[in-house]
Amino acid sequence: MKRLIGVLFALIVACIPIRIQAQDVSLSFEYTGQKIEVEDATKYYSTDFELLDEAPSDCGIYIAVTSSGPKYYEIKPKDVEVSVSYNKDWRFGDPEIEKYVCECKEDLNYKLMINTNDEFEAENEYNGNYRFVFSPSKVTDVKVEKTRVTHPDVEYVYNEQGTYIYSTIHGVKPIKLMDAGDYMVSFDLDETYYESVPFKVTILPKTVQLKLVKQTKFVGEKDPVFENEDYILTREPGEEAGDYKLTVQSKSKNYSYELLSGDVFTILDRRENETLKKPYIKEEPKKQEEVKKPEESIQEDYKQETPKQKAVKKVTQKKPTVKPAPPEKLQETLPATNPVVQKTEEPEVQQEGVIVPVRYTSKNTYKYVYTPNRF
Repeated sequence: MKRLIGVLFALIVACIPIRIQAQDVSLSFEYTGQKIEVEDATKYYSTDFELLDEAPSDCGIYIAVTSSGPKYYEIKPKDVEVSVSYNKDWRFGDPEIEKYVCECKEDLNYKLMINTNDEFEAENEYNGNYRFVFSPSKVTDVKVEKTRVTHPDVEYVYNEQGTYIYSTIHGVKPIKLMDAGDYMVSFDLDETYYESVPFKVTILPKTVQLKLVKQTKFVGEKDPVFENEDYILTREPGEEAGDYKLTVQSKSKNYSYELLSGDVFTILDRRENETLKKPYIKEEPKKQEEVKKPEESIQEDYKQETPKQKAVKKVTQKKPTVKPAPPEKLQETLPATNPVVQKTEEPEVQQEGVIVPVRYTSKNTYKYVYTPNRF
């Protein structure tokens, strides 16, 4: 009897797994981190027929006991998409796993791993509740991207020491240009990690201002030399007397010249040339006797241009001589009272003079001035 009971128990134990596998999972849920309850369920069991204290939350297959019988349901792991790209800062010698950069929308902690099939995996502690889906899924499918190095177009003025263009990346050798012109350049970088984008560099000629001495020639003569080791002067065509505009052209592309003065070339008339060719005759100084004072020259002009006037004889009246009377007669003639002394009036002598014309050399006019007679 005991043997029979043991055989029946063994059969029951052996048939339970077969029944579970044969039973279809009627319900399926996605992991949310919360308890997932089945409607009308009173008890929950694991697939090992272990009674659970509450509704499960982790992923797996569970049995819910309901009034209509047991129901098998599944909690599936939640898919988490992870984007994998190439790390531009990775260099040879760094860990291989650091060659890739992952981006995930979920705030989860995991470690990127590569299996033997070169597939990406996530090492985590979420008990299988999350399924990390990598895109791309294999190492060989990750596109190796280089660091794109760009530089704006720039413009400089020619420098005798050279023009240098520097990169923003440390340790990159600068570009050196020596002559003026337009260039398409790019930085010399390691093509394994960098992609240098060409850019345009313009170096303008350096302006030099010139102050030239005015140049001339006479009609029929050859032009002077308009060229030196730095530039060439060119004038407007023509050989007649007049002014001709000068222009300057540099012999070097590194310099441009600007005329501030001396930009006009003059052709002189031949008559001016003959005048300039006459010998210079130095005038001998006059003798001292011939040099006259201004006053003497004015008097000579007066003597020549003014008619002579007759001299007026000066007449002077002689004073009458009065002899003094003897005292006896003087007393007889004078009255006794109020003696008066009679004065003898002397006749006034009028001084006679001449009218002398004075010539003003500045206006060539005469003015008559009365002067006392000095004859």
